[in-house]
Amino acid sequence: MFSEFLRHPRSVVAELGEGDVVLRRRNAPALRLIRADRHEDRSAALEASARLLRNVAVHNPAALSGALAEAFPWVEFLPDPEREVFAEELTRTMIATSSVDNCAPFAQLVREWRAAAEISADPELARRLAEPIDNPSGGPVLVPPG
Repeated sequence: MFSEFLRHPRSVVAELGEGDVVLRRRNAPALRLIRADRHEDRSAALEASARLLRNVAVHNPAALSGALAEAFPWVEFLPDPEREVFAEELTRTMIATSSVDNCAPFAQLVREWRAAAEISADPELARRLAEPIDNPSGGPVLVPPG
């Protein structure tokens, strides 16, 4: 689709009336063309959803806990105090990322908490990760092979 856009930009832009246009490229991430008004609407919806979720977190934490368990089943492996911290960080990060129109920090937060849940779900892995690191040189710790 990217080459089509380069050859016939007007026809591809005309497709924006129907919705977003994804430009697929060889050996590179795809690009998304979106009308600015549609993007602003999505951003407003995301911010409103984030504020709504934050409001639920403050006024009905039990409801939020259930919703998080459905949305992120791996939360089950987090200890109870960590679930509360996750809920707090998730809702605050959603509001913050929507206010700067950059969802990368939200995605990173979810990846990090999922990794924590994976560690909690595997006692052997948790034990190995808790062991001291033998690094007499004081330099960077290298990833072990394998």
